[in-house]
Amino acid sequence: MRSTKKREGLNIKEKQKEKTRDSVPRANIQQLFRYASTFDRVLLLIGCIGAVGNGAAVPAMSIIMGRVTQNFMDYIGNVTSTTDFRQVVTQHCLSYVYLGCFTFASAAIQTTCFLTVCENIVYKLRREFFKAILRQEIAWFDKNSSGTLATKLYDDLERVKEGTGDKLGLMIQYVAQFIGGLTVALTHEWKLTLIMLSLAPLMITCGAFIAKLMASAAIREAKKYAVAGGIAEEVLTSIRTVIAFNGQPYECERYDKALADGRSAGIRKSVYIGLGLGLTMFIVFSMYCLGFWFGTDFVYSNQMKGGAVITVFFSVLMGSMALGQAGPQLGALGTAMGAAGSLYEIIDRELEIDSCGASGMKPNYLRGRITVSNLKFAYPTRPDVEVLKGISFEANPGETMALVGASGSGKSTVIQLLLRYYKPQEGKITIDGVEIDKIDIEFLRNFIGVVSQEPALFNTTIEENIHYGRENVTNDEMITALNEANAYNFVEELPNGIKTIVGDRGTQMSGGQKQRIAIARALVRDPKVLLLDEATSALDTESERVVQQALENASKGRTTIVVAHRLSTIRNADKIIVMKNGEIVEVGTHDELTAQKGVYYELVNAQMFSDVHESADDSTVPDRKIPLDGLASNSAENKSCISRHSINEETSDVTDTKYRQGEKDLKRLRKELEEEGAVQANLLNILQYAHPEWKYLILAVLLSAVRGCAFPVFSLFFTQIIEVFSRKPGDPTLKSDGHFWALMFFVMALIQGSTIMGSSFFFGISAEHLTTRLRSMMFRNVMRMDANYFDMPRHSPGKITTRLAADTPNVRSAIDYRLGSIFTALTGVLCGFGIAFYFGWHLAVLTSVIFPLLGAGHALQLRFMAGRETGDAKEVENSGKIAMEAIESIRTVQALTLQQRLFDQFCLHLRRPHKTNRRKAVMQGVFYGFSCSITHFMYSTVFGFGLFLILRGTTQPLNVLRVLYAISFTASSLGFRRCHKSAKCVLQLSATSKVPILQGFDIEVKPGETLALVGRSGLWKVDINITSREVLRSFRWFLGSGWS
Repeated sequence: MRSTKKREGLNIKEKQKEKTRDSVPRANIQQLFRYASTFDRVLLLIGCIGAVGNGAAVPAMSIIMGRVTQNFMDYIGNVTSTTDFRQVVTQHCLSYVYLGCFTFASAAIQTTCFLTVCENIVYKLRREFFKAILRQEIAWFDKNSSGTLATKLYDDLERVKEGTGDKLGLMIQYVAQFIGGLTVALTHEWKLTLIMLSLAPLMITCGAFIAKLMASAAIREAKKYAVAGGIAEEVLTSIRTVIAFNGQPYECERYDKALADGRSAGIRKSVYIGLGLGLTMFIVFSMYCLGFWFGTDFVYSNQMKGGAVITVFFSVLMGSMALGQAGPQLGALGTAMGAAGSLYEIIDRELEIDSCGASGMKPNYLRGRITVSNLKFAYPTRPDVEVLKGISFEANPGETMALVGASGSGKSTVIQLLLRYYKPQEGKITIDGVEIDKIDIEFLRNFIGVVSQEPALFNTTIEENIHYGRENVTNDEMITALNEANAYNFVEELPNGIKTIVGDRGTQMSGGQKQRIAIARALVRDPKVLLLDEATSALDTESERVVQQALENASKGRTTIVVAHRLSTIRNADKIIVMKNGEIVEVGTHDELTAQKGVYYELVNAQMFSDVHESADDSTVPDRKIPLDGLASNSAENKSCISRHSINEETSDVTDTKYRQGEKDLKRLRKELEEEGAVQANLLNILQYAHPEWKYLILAVLLSAVRGCAFPVFSLFFTQIIEVFSRKPGDPTLKSDGHFWALMFFVMALIQGSTIMGSSFFFGISAEHLTTRLRSMMFRNVMRMDANYFDMPRHSPGKITTRLAADTPNVRSAIDYRLGSIFTALTGVLCGFGIAFYFGWHLAVLTSVIFPLLGAGHALQLRFMAGRETGDAKEVENSGKIAMEAIESIRTVQALTLQQRLFDQFCLHLRRPHKTNRRKAVMQGVFYGFSCSITHFMYSTVFGFGLFLILRGTTQPLNVLRVLYAISFTASSLGFRRCHKSAKCVLQLSATSKVPILQGFDIEVKPGETLALVGRSGLWKVDINITSREVLRSFRWFLGSGWS
């Protein structure tokens, strides 16, 4: 019951935190570029000029298109001679070439500049955000989950990267294209342009409203998934505790519940995307209907030429398409502004205690006299509970003072206040008469050595962990500290000695070994004040005696404050302070307090009775039946194992069906890893995981296929309009046929709008369900892993959390609107080329050769982007490991003043990919310029070859236009590389190397017998004990022999 209430309380707190985060203000466009240097701003200006030029080149093409089409209509209507026709078409072919060269240069400059600026800004922002996290006071970390912070460090920054990179350049390009198209259309025929644009205000209003909804939905989705990230980080960092209590089912359910909230927000976002794009395309095609309806009237009454109508049409077409394409880019910008707002809130937060602050006194000499006067304190997370109630005491230089009392009496709180983790509500603490608030915080913490109850070691070598105590420590000083901490002998016995990696949070070391390394780390600092928060609690009796003697020797000449639970360790203290309910109730030496027979006397007696009682309990162990139905045999590997049946009957089990299915998945993945080294997922692999959503996917694909046929059919309607416009003004058939084909565009508007909305909705449901399922499956599979898996550096909580937060959602790219784009393009290409070959196979063959070039530039660009993301993922994952370790062990980091060192290591992992990505930005610009300009060169080639065929009498002028427009309206681009890279990371479960701990260990315990495991610290007594429990819970897999 107590556990249930506690969990409910935590859930309420999480919801309150979520509401607070939702109120974070968004950053504006100027704040988004606050870290841009002068050089970045110059590049940004140049990139904007390139984007404007690239956008303006598109409506310029419509001018050429209108003129060449008018020339074709004149030739069809026998208005112009063959010589004039050939001359004009040749000039226009050259114009396309010139325009293509200009487009190439503009697009290359645009992409290169924006990507370079983006890399610089995100690089600086990532550094500043991590630096800001390291500067926060401990009270702030009590209110913010480390998993949420890690998610912000990568997920939110990726959103900023998307919004400030090439997408921003595209948005400017599309805006310039829209303005350019509108200008060209108005200068050619303002009346027809205004008629076509009569629906523009509706489109702009809907677009702005939908973009706002999309940005809000994206932020809400990020917040929901951040909660899931926090849960994952919390569970992974305490994985042994979770497994020990068989808490995997509960934690999986809690994680799934958080994912469900994120899934709902993601589906809502997909609905907004589909609604926005569908309404936009419906309005655009309705505009075409109006344009051709009234354009027919103008041509019929001889107020306009057909070529002018085509120019206005293409100008409005390019402009409106640009406006529609700018919507998603605007949404990305809005998302980036929202993500940046949450980052800037932490960066700009006013600190109560600046953990990296350089202000304050740096006294030349301090003896270490500590005075605490009327100290009152309550934790910020529990302001109504006063932990310390006006305590006062004094510790003289060189004196050893002990704080004792029951749990919750405020002993450890005094230690944290001495380190300035918190700020007291009343009272003060002074060292040699100087208030610690006025002493430079880094100087103060370097003046103090601390060993906590639960030592935090970093996932590096023993040597480096000790170097964290003092950077310039010599080898002799390190050996001396290890000897004083009774750690030198066991370190020398390790295979790699002092170069041995301790594992994540020191998991490769036994409890006593971790504690002694932490003590050695504190001793190399040669502190004037030594704080020991139950420093010997994890040691066996013999090691405790030796280390206690070493600590007493090390305490000489130092002011030592000991927080002790085991009272035998503080018998020789110069002063013992007894605390109860935040107050000091007794002060004196051990003998004095024992003689008083007060609170201290009762604590000593109670502890002695507890020790005797434990010994008595050990002699009578009840006979417990271990369920044998969990035993299973792994015949493939000829190793004995046990399924995850719990000994604790109060904890619910995972069903056998789910467990066996999970084991099958693990065996399959392990076999693939042994054969290939990694899992390379393809579309079919991903679709297999999405099989529950196939009914939605089928509907979405069918709608996408219908949508794909729209543009080839559009080209037929368009060329029929051209044929109608080539007739003489006043011809009755011109008006009737023109109105008929104009109405066909309205029919297409209905089809396009409905198919886009439907496909986006169904793809959104499928993608979000797949994302949730993959996250859940990955989390559950990780929960099934043995303890060896988490001992490996590449499987640290930081790396797994990063994959859950970043890589898994990217797999949605395989079945979201991108999959629809594939089917849209495939059906469009088939339909378009079918029309092209039907009306002119000569030109169709030529376009078949040229058409692949349209996608070649995009493919090369995407390949380089995939290379960038792979490099980014690897280096960012390593930096994520550093960041996660720093955030999880923030108290140790601040006590050892490691902020700057960890920050430098963090930046080191980011520096190389940053430089590499800046170089690759140039190549991406070249490829983007190629992909933008190839269309102009294609028009030049097709019109030139078409002219040749017309002059030879091989084809008709109208068929040339049919083939050209069928191909040009069909051309589209796909972006599908990113999902493969992320799927590879998500579906990969790396095999872990086996470190021999127990070698040839044989033992038998009969029913009712009590087995005692003894030996000095480091002989893996705890691991034998844990392994015996872990085998029953499938913690570990044995290398050989068996267990029965």
